[in-house]
Amino acid sequence: PGKFKILSRYLSYHGATAATMSAGGVGYRKTLYEPAAIGHLHTYPPYCYRCPYEKTYPDCQVFCARTLRQTIEWEDPRSIAAIIVEPISNTGGIITPPPEYLPTLRQLCDEFNILLIFDEVITGFGRTGQLFAANTFGVTPDILCCGKGMSSGYAPLAAALVSDKVAQTFWGAPGTELAHGHTYAGNPVSCAAGLASVGEILDRRLPDNARRVGAYLVEKLEALRPLGIVGDIRGKGLMLGVEFVADPATKRPFPPETKLGLRIGKQALRNGLLLRFDPHWVAFGPPLIVTEADIDRMVAILEQSIREVLREV
Repeated sequence: PGKFKILSRYLSYHGATAATMSAGGVGYRKTLYEPAAIGHLHTYPPYCYRCPYEKTYPDCQVFCARTLRQTIEWEDPRSIAAIIVEPISNTGGIITPPPEYLPTLRQLCDEFNILLIFDEVITGFGRTGQLFAANTFGVTPDILCCGKGMSSGYAPLAAALVSDKVAQTFWGAPGTELAHGHTYAGNPVSCAAGLASVGEILDRRLPDNARRVGAYLVEKLEALRPLGIVGDIRGKGLMLGVEFVADPATKRPFPPETKLGLRIGKQALRNGLLLRFDPHWVAFGPPLIVTEADIDRMVAILEQSIREVLREV
């Protein structure tokens, strides 16, 4: 049958169609819609703080990426079409790979003639401190999916950017065209919003602001460690997460029923700060125009909310 398998990661999210839910790795998002589409395989994410392989970076030499060689060989590389990853996993809790991870995936894909797909629907257009996370990590994918920040949310807009190698397979020769589209694809209103948004991002050098103010946000979050529950602070640019633990020294989590991250996130919302939250973590994704003064206020609200919740735990 040729190449038909797609390799993705647990704790990932790639969309809500039958195919993208099958590629996704968050059980509760797809359980009701299973069985999944055939040909979808999953591997562990580069979750260094709680390594699924029980290894420690950097001594592990990015085992989570290197072990993919065995998966590819056992599955037969002639059957694997693509590896799709979020450069930074949002739904998984801002899981951020070590610097060697994505280059290792690139090398494996080149060696076995597998396409590398970056899902940059969230990381794209300045969020990580460069225009794309591909720039941040210095790795060029074969296909890059983008959206959200492309129009800053003012209108629905997304795109799939492809390398010249991929484009040449359906460009120019009769009978090879990509006859695939949607009723509202190329919507002129959405495209106008996208042009205006991307123009602002570039003209105002907002990726630079994300990198600079993001570093300041990390400093402010590090100052919360004396509260005794900050385990891991991770991310790039203005895509940052904080994982809460009962004991930072041992990484011991709070009992599942505590749902501390969820409680802190809801309390922060009541106090005027909108975060993404999960039972064990909260995440920041402020506008790219955010200032250091804004960050001071955000972290102050987070600290206030943590103290208020801890009094109830």
